[in-house]
Amino acid sequence: MKSEIAEKNIKIQAWINFLAGIVFLIPIVTIFYKFSGLSLLEIVLISNVTTFSVWIFELPTSVFADTLGRKKSLVISVICNFLSALTILIFPSFGGFLGAAIFSGLYWSFWSGTGQAFLEENLRVLGKTHEFGKKIGHFMSLERLAGIFTPLAAAGILKIFSENGYQILAILDVIFALILVFLTVQLRENFLFEKWKTFGELFQKNYEIAKSALQNVFQNKNLRIFLIYRSLSSHVGFLFVISLPVLTENGMQEYFGGILTAIAGVAMLITNKFTYKFAEKKSYHFAWVFSTISQAVLLIFAGFFLKSWIFFAVIFVIFNFFEGIWMPAWNHVLVEQTKGIALATTRSVIFSVFALYITIGKQFLSFFPVSCALIGSGVFIILINIFLARKILALRTT
Repeated sequence: MKSEIAEKNIKIQAWINFLAGIVFLIPIVTIFYKFSGLSLLEIVLISNVTTFSVWIFELPTSVFADTLGRKKSLVISVICNFLSALTILIFPSFGGFLGAAIFSGLYWSFWSGTGQAFLEENLRVLGKTHEFGKKIGHFMSLERLAGIFTPLAAAGILKIFSENGYQILAILDVIFALILVFLTVQLRENFLFEKWKTFGELFQKNYEIAKSALQNVFQNKNLRIFLIYRSLSSHVGFLFVISLPVLTENGMQEYFGGILTAIAGVAMLITNKFTYKFAEKKSYHFAWVFSTISQAVLLIFAGFFLKSWIFFAVIFVIFNFFEGIWMPAWNHVLVEQTKGIALATTRSVIFSVFALYITIGKQFLSFFPVSCALIGSGVFIILINIFLARKILALRTT
């Protein structure tokens, strides 16, 4: 019975990842922000509200998943996603965008760590935990597959309907977000979670899990190295936030943003899907370090070619190609290093620290000219790799 539930859960989770990629406005939302009159500083601030929300909610939401169940956490996650899309549709203003960003942060917080733990647990029932890296890469590639076609549709809608096209895209996002809620409800919990008689018992258990997770991270040498590298070697997503507004400022038509996003999606899909093959020949550790250094070099090039939208667009696509290697690679290394109790919570401690770092990082970079911010961040990541790459390559499962 458990194996049947596990098989069904994995299939549903694959469809969830595919549907999660069916978003029309969000891939080009920074262009919509610019169209709505927001400055680049305000656009970065909205992005930071999301990542700051992740930092605040990451640990408590994962404790929730470890004590009250994975499915509850995942369902709340997609409901928050629906509310985010609905807020953008109803309140297309700076205040509305900030509210949507908070819901988006909750969407990520309730899903991150929990989605991985849910997949790993179902694979364990089937005796296939060794397939986690392959499976997570497959799930990511499904999301990218959906993300290829929706930006193209968005480009066509904006081309035909011009300004009114943004409202159509927002409506489509609300519809598919609601479908995602319906699909997630179909998941079934495959492990029993304790029923708590009093709030005090629940609070005590939550405290114990949070304490255990923090100890797992900060008292483990390997996880400390992982956490430091995971944060400091990150590009903090600054390029993703500013790329489309910068491209339109330098001559790219708004509707072409959807086409460019689709091309970048193809690049990321390919590497999401086949990173495990690259890792089989080398290692996930090597794939992570290699992609991080490659992105650092691309950030430096992006800073120099900022005014040429065609060159900048090409760099953006290649950057996404390496992003597709980086994401499943570091996820797999994390899974190797966090086998044990309180899986969702332990991993979310990592995500929480990272969310705080990228929030501060993006805000810091936004105060500099864009070219200087890109070049400076690229140089910084290369320096971090000089000091820490060898330690990451030497990490082994404990």
